[in-house]
Amino acid sequence: MKDLTSPSKSNAYGERANWPPYTYRDYPDIKPETYHAFMEFLNTENTSGRLMELQPWISVCDSRCAFCYFPTTASAKVEIEPYLDLLKKELGMYAQTKYVKTSVFDEIVLGGGTPSVLSAEQIIDLIDFCKARFNTNEEYFIKVTGSSKTLALPKIDKLAAYGVYQMDMGAQTFDDKLRKMLCLPDSAEEVEKAIRHARKLGLCVCVDLMYNLPGQTMESWISTLKKSIELDVEIDAYSLHVDPGTPLEKMIKTGVSPPQGDAEYEKEMYLAAYKLLTEAGYKAVGHDRYSRVEWHMRENCLNGWPWGGILTTGAGCFMGYLQRFSYSNIENINDYMATVKAGKLPIQRLSESNDDDMMRREMSRLYLRLPVSKKEFMEKFGKLPEDVFPTQLQNLKKKGLIEIDDKEVRITKEGEVWKGNIAWEFASESQTHGK
Repeated sequence: MKDLTSPSKSNAYGERANWPPYTYRDYPDIKPETYHAFMEFLNTENTSGRLMELQPWISVCDSRCAFCYFPTTASAKVEIEPYLDLLKKELGMYAQTKYVKTSVFDEIVLGGGTPSVLSAEQIIDLIDFCKARFNTNEEYFIKVTGSSKTLALPKIDKLAAYGVYQMDMGAQTFDDKLRKMLCLPDSAEEVEKAIRHARKLGLCVCVDLMYNLPGQTMESWISTLKKSIELDVEIDAYSLHVDPGTPLEKMIKTGVSPPQGDAEYEKEMYLAAYKLLTEAGYKAVGHDRYSRVEWHMRENCLNGWPWGGILTTGAGCFMGYLQRFSYSNIENINDYMATVKAGKLPIQRLSESNDDDMMRREMSRLYLRLPVSKKEFMEKFGKLPEDVFPTQLQNLKKKGLIEIDDKEVRITKEGEVWKGNIAWEFASESQTHGK
C-alpha cells in the first residue's frame, strides 16, 4: 500500500469532489401523494432497531458569515419565544406519531443557525421538552452548536452543569486576517478562550475547520491545525465550497477577495491535515471528522449509513432522514411559524427513495469511510453490490481506491483522498446531470 502522502497520479480524478450526490436541494417540492405516504409511514411502528438523532434547529444568527448558505434569519428580526413555542409544537406533532413513539434517540443536537443566541435557560428548557416527549437510551448525549460571541463563559458553565456533553463551534480558522475576510463574528483569541473554558469543565468540543479558503496559505492552515491539536478538540476538516448567492461568491467575483486555490493545492492541504492529525493520534472517521477518543470513533460509525434516522425540526432544517423519506422544512421563518400554528407539518421538500436510490445510498457508505457489507446488501436488496454496480466497482478497484473480498467492499487508504468522487460514481443519472 502506498503512503497517502504520495498518491498515485494514475489514480487521481484530477479534481476532488467535495459533496456527496445527495443534498436537500435534490428533494422535490412536496407532492400530495408523497406527503400522504409519509404520513402513513409515521403511523407505522419503527422496527429498525437503530438509534436515532433528534435535531431541533434554531435557524437564527446574530450575524452572517460570508460563506454561509444555510437558510437563517437575523436574530434582530425574530421574536425568539414565539419561535420556540412553535418549534415545540412541531416537535410535539412528531412525538405523537406511532413511528416516533416506538423510536429511541441517542442524541439531542441543537443545530441550525447559532443556537447559542438563546439564553442558557431557553436552551435547557428546550432540551427538557425533548427529553420529556421522546424516548432516549441510557447513554444519550446532548450537543449544542454555538459561537464564542454568543457563548459567554457563564452560559457555558450553566450548560455544563446541566449535562450538555458537547459544544460544536464553527471556528473555521485561527487566522484573524482570514476570519475578518469571512465575516466571522469573533476573534481567534475569543474562540480559543471559550474552547479552553469548556474543556476545563469537561465538555467535549468539536470545531469545524475549513481549508482552501481564499488567500489561505499552507502555513496558516498548518497553524490552525496545530492550535486545534493543542486545544484537544474533535475536528471536522472540510474544504470550502463557495455556494452561489453567498456574499463570498460576490466578493470573489468582484475581486474584493482572492480566489480559492486550485484542485491540486486543495489536495495538498487535505494531505497535510491527514498527516499532521494522524501523527497526533487522531483517526479519520465519518466524512470529515478526526477524533482521538476511542469511543467517539466507534460512536461515529455505530449506525452507519443509511442510519436509523435524523428527526430534524425547525425553520429551514434540511437534514431530515427517516428510512426511505428525506425532507426539508420551510425556510422563511415567518411562513414556518404560520404553518405550524395552523397545525400542519412545515415540510417544504420531500422525497421517497426507491430500491435503486437506497442501493446507491448504501454504496455511499464508502464516502463515510464505512465498509459495505455484502451480507447486509443481499438481505436488503436480494442482490450483491457487484450485481448492481459491476462497472463502477471494477473501475474503482483497478484504480486502487477500493478493495473487495467475500465479505465487504471498503475504501483504501489512497481512496480516502477521492471519497467524494467515489460517492459520485454511484449517483443516479439525474443527479450527475444536475436534474
